[in-house]
Amino acid sequence: FNTINKYSDEDGNVITEDLKQFDRFFTYNFSTSLGTTLYGMFGKEGSTSRIQQVRHVMTPSISYNINPAFDQYYDTFEIINADGDTADEIERQEYTRFEGSLFGTPNKTFSSSMGISLGNNFEAKVRDKDSTATEPKKIKLLNNLNFSTSYNFAGDSLQWSPLRVSGGTTILKDKMNINFGMVLDPYALDNNNSKIDKFNIDNGGSLFRLTSANLNLSYSLSSKEFEGSDQKQD
Repeated sequence: FNTINKYSDEDGNVITEDLKQFDRFFTYNFSTSLGTTLYGMFGKEGSTSRIQQVRHVMTPSISYNINPAFDQYYDTFEIINADGDTADEIERQEYTRFEGSLFGTPNKTFSSSMGISLGNNFEAKVRDKDSTATEPKKIKLLNNLNFSTSYNFAGDSLQWSPLRVSGGTTILKDKMNINFGMVLDPYALDNNNSKIDKFNIDNGGSLFRLTSANLNLSYSLSSKEFEGSDQKQD
């Protein structure tokens, strides 16, 4: 029940006028996704080697999202200079009458993108050091190793997003957590270190450029580890 109207007065000031009336806008979008899980086993159970089997679980997924542009809900007005003449085109301002409303403003930018991701998990069956054990011991090699990127169909350049890689595992009887990540950009840089619409491999470089990386280590301590055991002597 409250929208706005903008215009410029004779002195070039922008006037915002409140409109007390009922108004509404409609928006919609569409998104879908598809995923599956693949399992693979490598090695032979019961073999004499230390690592008997490696289990690889892959979870690829693909998604698509489209957001139309609702520019019909946007208007423009011209800034008037002190001489009463219309200013340059740069002075033309755009606005929507729903600015400041409770439910936000309509989307003005058309977007159409596809997301691609691949998750990985690695486990192994190894011979237990305990010779009396009848079953192999399961250990985690990588809790997760994830790859993700996206492609912007609506973009006129730089349509591929950087490839994001993340992973993690635990060692030392699950007491130490190791997590890592990196961002790999497929596009090259010019002489001013600005990204250009040319793949890095076509510019004489590698397939990807490493733009950032991180590594995190954490160790879990318990008070029980520092407690000594009382022994009685006869």
